Amino acid sequence: MPVGAVGVGEGVFRELVETAPMAVAVHVDGRVVYANRAAEDSLGVPQGGAVGLAVLDLVHPDHRAVVLHRTATLLAGQPLPGSVEIALVRPDGQVIQIEAVSSTVEVDGVLGIAVMACDVTERARREAHLAHLATHDGLTGLPNRLLLLDRLEQALGRTGRGGSAVLVLFVDLDGFKQVNDVHGHAVGDALLRAVAARLRASVRGMDTVARLSGDEFVVVAELESVELAAPLRARLDEELTRAYDVDGIAVRVGASIGEHLLEAPVDAEQALVEADRRMYAAKHGAEPAA
Repeated sequence: MPVGAVGVGEGVFRELVETAPMAVAVHVDGRVVYANRAAEDSLGVPQGGAVGLAVLDLVHPDHRAVVLHRTATLLAGQPLPGSVEIALVRPDGQVIQIEAVSSTVEVDGVLGIAVMACDVTERARREAHLAHLATHDGLTGLPNRLLLLDRLEQALGRTGRGGSAVLVLFVDLDGFKQVNDVHGHAVGDALLRAVAARLRASVRGMDTVARLSGDEFVVVAELESVELAAPLRARLDEELTRAYDVDGIAVRVGASIGEHLLEAPVDAEQALVEADRRMYAAKHGAEPAA
């Protein structure tokens, strides 16, 4: 035996794997044949409860194709490019996120897949939260300018197909400053959340409602035909001018709306600037230039 080498028996290796903090599991022909304690804890099953489970039943539907591809690649004797992050669905229905590496292993003469994984659910949750903060307004939860421009650009790219159009409505509340002055900023913030809720309820789920800043909102709606623009504008006019009950206080504000209907692709920033200009003209009683 070389100097410094230590003889370690199979039992010691088994104990090391069983007590390792990293989840270790082996599956053969699509079913789990071994899972250490860390893997069982991650899956939320009792000791021995993971054995026999179907692997694809544990993988989130969005990631099953990835797992099938990686398994087939390994069984074909080809290398995999590092680790992969996938979502698992525990038997209790809870979704967790893991980062895993895989390799082949022989089990009773049959080739299987050994998986070593770390639970990264909390890290993934923090990253998703930070990504949400970067693209959404903190007060109302609506998309911010960054996300609005991205969605507007995508919508404009589809404009004109089969007579479709994109309607951009730039909304500025009238009388919002007085609400803040009379009732305080807490009521003003609650009013903005109420306005956001009404706007969301007045459009379809595929449409975008965003808050830019202060009391400025933007609605982007993809319409099957230009004739649908007027009814949507009328509905928003009606909803925005109805009285609000904010923490037991009756509040009423108006709304100046700049309407920009596009039937051909243009630059998203340009479309937003034009809708803003038309809102300003409407607010000050001027006719917007053509």
